[in-house]
Amino acid sequence: MSRAYCCACQLPQVACLCAHVYPQPCPLPVLIIQHPLEAKHAKSTVPLLRLALPDLDIVVAEQLSAPKILATGQWWLLYPDAHALDLDTLAQDAKAWQHTRATIGGLIILDGTWRKTRLLLHLNPWLRHLPTLSFSQAPSSGYAIRKGPGGQALSTLESVAHVLQHLAPGFCAAPLHDLLAARVAQFKTRAPSSACSDQPRRKS
Repeated sequence: MSRAYCCACQLPQVACLCAHVYPQPCPLPVLIIQHPLEAKHAKSTVPLLRLALPDLDIVVAEQLSAPKILATGQWWLLYPDAHALDLDTLAQDAKAWQHTRATIGGLIILDGTWRKTRLLLHLNPWLRHLPTLSFSQAPSSGYAIRKGPGGQALSTLESVAHVLQHLAPGFCAAPLHDLLAARVAQFKTRAPSSACSDQPRRKS
């Protein structure tokens, strides 16, 4: 017997998150490039971002040509390389921050483990031609169900929320954090084998 899915959040009805979803417009163009293996991971936060910010763009691919949208404005890559501008430090200089923020027309975010995001960067050389942003003073993570190689790290959802708060002062990140907290609670309260099978249904 097939599982019943919620037609809105695409999760199994037993794990429906619709009561915790408060969608809002994304304050600037955002493109998420998600590694195919990450798209299959039940604990990925990109499906939550899709619910919270319905107008962001998501591409699932390991290798792709430079998107045509890059011609529509100044796009930046969120990636902590040696040349990245630190949003948290730069924001302390009002004049410099105002100038930099005005040049950011869109944001590209790589989604996957650190190893997979490095692979995405390697397989898509056009990404290395983009100016890069990073941050150093993000709040502690609530993504307690998954850890990075150095311990707990911010999820993609938390990273997006933190950056958008800087780039768009009127943006409210609380609905994103509340949605993530609801999803984390599901994994903590349900049997591991059951919770890990509550993966969003892929749209055809």
